[in-house]
Parts: sequence; C-alpha cells; structure tokens
Amino acid sequence: MVEISLDSPVSALGRLLLVETEAGRSIIRRTSQGGTHTLTAYLPDGRKTDFEGVRGERTLRQAVATVSAARPLRAFQVEGGEVTAKLRPAQTFLSYLPWVVGIALAGLGGVGDGFGIFRFVFLALGVTIILVAQDAFKKGRRYRDWAVETGDGDVRAIDFPLPALPEEIEVDDVKEEYGRLLSDIVYRIEFPALFDPHEPTSKEFTLALLQWDNNDGVAGDDERRELARRVRATFAAARANAERIGMAHLPQAAQFRATTALKAARLAVDEAAPAPERETALRRAVEILDDLALYYLPTGTEARRAITGSTPPQLPGRRAS
Repeated sequence: MVEISLDSPVSALGRLLLVETEAGRSIIRRTSQGGTHTLTAYLPDGRKTDFEGVRGERTLRQAVATVSAARPLRAFQVEGGEVTAKLRPAQTFLSYLPWVVGIALAGLGGVGDGFGIFRFVFLALGVTIILVAQDAFKKGRRYRDWAVETGDGDVRAIDFPLPALPEEIEVDDVKEEYGRLLSDIVYRIEFPALFDPHEPTSKEFTLALLQWDNNDGVAGDDERRELARRVRATFAAARANAERIGMAHLPQAAQFRATTALKAARLAVDEAAPAPERETALRRAVEILDDLALYYLPTGTEARRAITGSTPPQLPGRRAS
C-alpha cells in the first residue's frame, strides 16, 4: 500500500482508502456523481456511515474527521474490490441476545394473563431491555469487522500490515489534546487535578512529557517508543484521575466559590446566551478566579484570553517555535 497525504483533495483520491484515526482503522470508499463525492466510512466499531455532497477541493483530513468523528493520523491507498462484513460469532450472539430476551419478556407481559401482576413487570422489563439494546446498536456494531476483498482473500482493516506509527505522532496527539483541555477554561475549573503538578498522576505525566522533549534526538529507538508509550499512558491516567475527583480536588473552603465560577464560565462561553449576560458572567468568573488564586486554576487573565479567543497557554515541556 502507498501512504497518501491527509492534505490531498478528495477529488484526487482513489476508490478505497485505509485511514488510521485516533479511534482505530477505518475503510473509506469514495464514489463520485455530478461533481461532488460521497465518502462511505466503515468504522472500527462496526458502523457504516455516509458523508454525501463532499466538494472535490475538501481535504482528506477534513472529510475523514467529519465522517468518522475522529482525528485522522495517516492514510493509505488500498487496491481491492468490495468492502465486506466479517461477523464475530460470540459478539454477534451477545449483541442479539438482549433483543431476544427483551422481546420474550415483553411477549410474556403482553399475553401472559396467568402471571397476574407480574405480567406488567415482565412487560416493563422487556421494553426496557429492548430500548437499551436499541441504544447500544446506535452506538456501535462491534459484532462485525470490515474487510476488503483482495487477491489474497478478504483482509480485515485491522490485519493490513502497516509501518509502525512514528512516536512523534503519538506524543503530538497527547500534546494537542492536553493543549485543548488547557485552553478549555470550563474543563480546567471542573477538573483541576489534571493541571496540578503536585497531584501524583499529573506529576507523572508532566515528567514524562518533559523527559520526551529533553531526550529528543538522544534516546535510541526502543527508548523513544517506551517514552512515547509512557507519555500516552500517564496522560490517560492523569485525565481519568482528574475526571474522577472533579472539584473535590480543591480545598473545601474554595469549592463553593469555584462552583460559582464554573457556572459563570459556562455561561460566558455559551454562544446562545445574550452578549451582556456573557460579559457579566465572564467578569464574575474572572473576579472569583483571581480571588481564589490557586496555582492550578486559570487566572482571571487566562480565563478572559481563552474565552475571548486569544492564543492558548503554552504546554508543559513544549519548546518555543
């Protein structure tokens, strides 16, 4: 397979692509009609979705991000025939089992006069199970994998041999996501532990990121792979820890005022709210944040800059460019 640039225009793409995204590997099929294009994405969770009316000058990066709801990392041209679904027997059974159970219980509730009051319990339970199963189907079809017909048989997306993903891409993904969170004032107030270098999990992440930058061009390949793995793992752990703790990370005396600042910040970033209300809320959030003066919360100046669209804060360990 030949790797192609994510900045290639859609009009220059072949019929089938294998795209690696943050969510996994997707197969993208392009068809054209009347000057526009349709991209059909066969997603790693088993779903299939179409993106119609795509203009030819739109980049592959933009189109894939829209159709797959995941950031693309790299793409490859695929030579092959049709895309087929490969069922996973165990997952297929487990996916359809709730439907069978739900329908059976609802049926008992509907016609089982001999069950007395329990018929209503069966009916309610059956309907609930069916609704839950329906919601799960909307979110994914993990009982199937997508494959491409080739001269060597059907090859699943996850089985195509690809070169190792460069460690720089992995770390850049983490830096980009951390930078997005760092610029999200609402997130910073609600989950402050991620930005507290004295919190053990956050400290591990910060140290891993600094070590990656300081060893750039010095460490060997194996060391760089291990450093990249450590950056990603420690970031995931620090983020999960922060989202679990929430605002309980704050000193108890500061939690009430921080909650008020959080509500004000949410209103300040709400584009549907009237401009005067947003400005009043922003001033309130700035006032409280400056008064709290906690080093891991944004300052009032940072909050105003982020909400009004100024340059995001600098990442820890990132070198100036």
